Amino acid sequence: MSIEWDGYEPYDPGAADPPRALPRAEARQVFKRCMETKAARIEMLGRLVKANDAELGRDDAAIQALNDWFFANVEPDPDEAGRLVSTWYSVVHDLALFLGEVMIERHPHLHWEFFTWGKSNVAFQGHVIMGFSTEDPKFHTNFDIERTVATYAHRIVESRGSVPSYGTVEVRGTPIDVDAVAARHRDQEVETDAFLRWLETAARRA
Repeated sequence: MSIEWDGYEPYDPGAADPPRALPRAEARQVFKRCMETKAARIEMLGRLVKANDAELGRDDAAIQALNDWFFANVEPDPDEAGRLVSTWYSVVHDLALFLGEVMIERHPHLHWEFFTWGKSNVAFQGHVIMGFSTEDPKFHTNFDIERTVATYAHRIVESRGSVPSYGTVEVRGTPIDVDAVAARHRDQEVETDAFLRWLETAARRA
């Protein structure tokens, strides 16, 4: 489907590298920028979906309609299999902020946090949802909503044939066919109600 971008301006995080690869002070500035522009990004997302005959609502029916719109329209990069057209990564960012705000609205003790526990954690120095009642203080449970939306988008485009090739890697002397491993997961049908499932997960953990 063809998207009407209606003056949509992609988000600029203020750094070229992902937060986990940045010095702490710079990563904190990226987080600060993300939080300060949150309302503007959600407004930008609302304009985008409205220009494409959808609405940005916070009840379950509207959340499902937003999921339907995203599922139908997210586009693969024609030059790099398994990736999205660059503008869609900005949409992923905006969607994650919106869905995170819905979680917080429904469960006000949840909050955005700059995640600094464990350099090996993929969410390290990123913006995540925290405050869940089931959190173990030793593990600092978080909901990395942006990574979750991005993973979902990648699964969608892969299900339509935009499949990356990783080749073989060696782990402790044993060759692993990464493509074969990934193919097993690709056989699973991509859910079309993921946004609501994430909200339900947050509700169970809140």
